[in-house]
Amino acid sequence: MATVHLEREGMLFLHLPKTAGYSLSSAFETVPGARAHPVRGMADLHGAARYAASRLGADIFERTWSFAVVRNPWDWAVSGWTHVTRNTRAYPWRRPGFAEFLTGNWARGLRRNPNPLKFATPEIFVQYHCFVSQWEHLCDAAGAPVPLSRLLRFEHLAEDLAPIVARLPEGVEIPHLNRSRRTPYQDYYTPELVDLVARRNAPLIERFGYRFEG
Repeated sequence: MATVHLEREGMLFLHLPKTAGYSLSSAFETVPGARAHPVRGMADLHGAARYAASRLGADIFERTWSFAVVRNPWDWAVSGWTHVTRNTRAYPWRRPGFAEFLTGNWARGLRRNPNPLKFATPEIFVQYHCFVSQWEHLCDAAGAPVPLSRLLRFEHLAEDLAPIVARLPEGVEIPHLNRSRRTPYQDYYTPELVDLVARRNAPLIERFGYRFEG
């Protein structure tokens, strides 16, 4: 995963986990002059914006036309659980179920660090993808949202991307890579889990009007 600074265009793509970021960063890295800034050696848990600021300067979001993608938090939670628990290096013997994982037993069965160059421990690997909320990924060290120029919605990404693609050189294609295969996210939830995700993601839900029903 990589935040990408499109220096010639004066743009910055902030990569939040499980929001089509792999597809987008892969495409943006093909733009001439683009520089990728992947997570490297994270020993203390930080959100994406805070980490990017530590690499590129605290004012990076003010001096670039910066953007990120957000996703329905109930869908995002299922995607994160699927991503980390299907990694057989992290969970080689026992894969926790969704309810067990979400309610706090996510470390049971966790054994190895699948990305030792990115994250210092397997615990940080899981927490970065699943338990730092999207809203927290968008905040600075003081907990305030960084001044992004635009937030795109995963649910209608092609439409939201159109004005961004128009700012790029001709020929840049945005594929959908890393698509997960599973049943609708609603199938994984009990009423209690619906409420749990709602409480953890209240700022994002309030701002974007997300609903469990989609």
